[in-house]
Amino acid sequence: MSMIAGWTRNGWRALVTVFLMVSATVGFGQGVPRAQVVEDDTPANGSIPRAVPVGPNGQVPRANVVDEAPKPKGPDEDLFSYGTLLYERGEYGLAIKSYSNYVETYPGRRHAGTALFRIGECLIKQGQEDQAARYYEEVVRSHAKSEGAPSAAYRLGAIRFNVRDFEGSVNYFGFCERSTKVPQVALAAAYNMSRGYQMMGQTRKQLEALQRVIQVKTDNPYRDAALMTLAKSELAADKLESALALFQDLMNTAADGSLKAEATVNVAVLMGELKRPEEAVALFDKALLMKDTTVENRALALVGVVQSLYDKGDYNGVIEQYTRNASVLPNGTTRGKMLLLVGNAYRMKKTYSRAVELYLMVEQEYPDEDVAFEAGYWKLYCFYLLEDKDLGEFANAFLKRWAKTKESHEFVAKAALMRADHFFNTGAYEEAAGAFLDVPMEGLSPALRSNALFNMGYSQVEAKRFQEAIGTLTRFLNDNSNHEFTENALAHRGLAYREVKDFAKAKEDFRKVVKEFPKSGPAELAWYQLGLIATTERNPTEKIQAFENLVKLYPQSQAVPQAWFGIGTAAYENEDWPKAQEALRRAIRLDAKAYLESASQMLLLTYYAQEDDDGLAAAIDEFVAKLPSAVVPPNVLGWLGLTKFSKDQFKEAARYLTMAATLDAPENTQAAIWNYLGMAQVETGEFKGAEVSMKNFLAVTPQPGSERGKGLLYQSRALLGQAKYEEAVASADEALGFIKTGRLHADLLILEGDILFAKAAMLEKSGKTNLAIEEYRAAAAKYIVPSQFFVDPVITPMAVWKTILALEKSGEVDRARQLRKELQEKYPTFRP
Repeated sequence: MSMIAGWTRNGWRALVTVFLMVSATVGFGQGVPRAQVVEDDTPANGSIPRAVPVGPNGQVPRANVVDEAPKPKGPDEDLFSYGTLLYERGEYGLAIKSYSNYVETYPGRRHAGTALFRIGECLIKQGQEDQAARYYEEVVRSHAKSEGAPSAAYRLGAIRFNVRDFEGSVNYFGFCERSTKVPQVALAAAYNMSRGYQMMGQTRKQLEALQRVIQVKTDNPYRDAALMTLAKSELAADKLESALALFQDLMNTAADGSLKAEATVNVAVLMGELKRPEEAVALFDKALLMKDTTVENRALALVGVVQSLYDKGDYNGVIEQYTRNASVLPNGTTRGKMLLLVGNAYRMKKTYSRAVELYLMVEQEYPDEDVAFEAGYWKLYCFYLLEDKDLGEFANAFLKRWAKTKESHEFVAKAALMRADHFFNTGAYEEAAGAFLDVPMEGLSPALRSNALFNMGYSQVEAKRFQEAIGTLTRFLNDNSNHEFTENALAHRGLAYREVKDFAKAKEDFRKVVKEFPKSGPAELAWYQLGLIATTERNPTEKIQAFENLVKLYPQSQAVPQAWFGIGTAAYENEDWPKAQEALRRAIRLDAKAYLESASQMLLLTYYAQEDDDGLAAAIDEFVAKLPSAVVPPNVLGWLGLTKFSKDQFKEAARYLTMAATLDAPENTQAAIWNYLGMAQVETGEFKGAEVSMKNFLAVTPQPGSERGKGLLYQSRALLGQAKYEEAVASADEALGFIKTGRLHADLLILEGDILFAKAAMLEKSGKTNLAIEEYRAAAAKYIVPSQFFVDPVITPMAVWKTILALEKSGEVDRARQLRKELQEKYPTFRP
């Protein structure tokens, strides 16, 4: 997330306001200074308006003019001269009487205006300002052309200023400026008139008056103060270039060292604001070396150097200045702001732990100031960049401290965002979803707000707050028509719609993604989700389309094995067996761990559905080879075993029927499975297994009939194969007990003959020839019955042939020869 680095220009301005607004020489910021109506020792530098302008020689100019010509003679001149003598000797009471006598006696003479002015001056000397004002007013009113009128107007301007009659004050100062013939009086009047306009809030007229003052560049004690006031007024109006020119003029021309130093600091400040940090640093350094720089301005210069270095990106310089001057840092909030700058420098150098130390100092020393708020925010930001595990707690503490008092500030919004992002980045989506709700989105920049909305919606999806996610992501999409996260937002809103079962809107979002952003990562997700939705809606055609696009466009996707499995299942539903088989085999090959069993099961069913016993057998063998614990559906195995049996593929039949049987719970296996398994085992010579299989079959086939009879037949054959002659005979006898006719009857008789023949062979081998002959004859007796009484192209010649063998073994050679002849005649093509 982007954060504000450094200070804005207004932030820079805030750093120095306290210094720019407080000046004993020019300002009116702390109330209205009194204008003195008597002379004092205060320098005429503009700090205090003087009642009488100071002349070039430092003396108060007189109201009367001394002529070079001889003075006129007469009682009026003598009376005026006497009053002047008393005035100059400081005998003000007597002087008042003399001047009053002159005015009363000679009201139209040439000294009347001056006499009235001098009466006012004497009253001022005696502290009677109100009475004096009346005489000055009379001078201005009745003797406006007199030599004393400008001075009287000046005195009245000062008196009116002091009683806060600023309108009257500027009127009298204006009269004085217009009527005086003394340049210094005009300058003083114009300067003090500007102060009256200032107090009236008439800035334009104030500045006009000051402009008249600064036009006089020599012998002007007010010019420096006027320049400072004008410069600060321009600065306050944000006219930086104009203010800079005025401060530079003052810096170059001021006679007073403290004013020159203050102007130098102000010029440096403006250089910093105008993004000219190199010049700003040089001027701040110059101010620091000036002996008349005040403590306050020295502190400002130090802060200015640090600020200027920071502005030009010289963070090492910032840190170096701080380290070198740590013991003389300014006091108060300015110190806090400087510490904040140093902390910011460390932060910009990515030395976050050191930055945190500086921010903590600011918070501890100025807990209730704005600098503490800003330091607290940047400290939190450092923890965010450090991915501190406790960031959530730090953010909570910051918000608890400042959220109410700074509710609308962007830092509060960003702190809440950092808290939410912390949970988001650590995968704590439930906490993130809740934290994003606390972020004042309108307090964020458009870019941050967009990202925050997306992350919020993403978190809500992950936290399974799907309805909330739909609302959040919809707001994001409405606010951002072409955002880098647009396709992601569509995809995740589609996920949320899918979870709330609104499949139509989900498909709308996913289709928009694949159409408008076909090569994006979210398009991969969209094709996958479209496949899943088609699965839910049981639409195999759309399912195949979605998953085929996925495997085609994103062959390296982790979802490719699942997609192939989906294609296989959908093709199975469409009975497209070749497609299903290919897709299922791909799924197994790509991810056997996940799909070997499920895909193999379905693959078997495709062969089963086609009645392809060879394909099914191969698939089962491959499945079992890869997964020895594989479970194949018994019905599939049973069908395969029976099919193989019908093709006389007895070994294969026995293999698959064995797999279909439940040996430890034979009652759970169909009787037919046991029956055909037993028969196949007999055919392959697996007599012991066949005995068990037929036993299980007969256990569930108790009723006499052809099925039980045939089962007894094969059980007998299995017993015969194990040389269990007596048991074999018993089994065959049981069947003959209810099987009286037909081929099965013939097969049972032939089987009993085989049992006797085998027993005879065993006796013969052991040397018991006589007993053996008896058994051969008995065998012949069993064979002869089906050979004579059962006509069958297979059974009959076989029975004859076995009879011949038994007769030959018993020694009845002639009879055997006769039967052999008959066999050849009746069944010439028979081959045993």
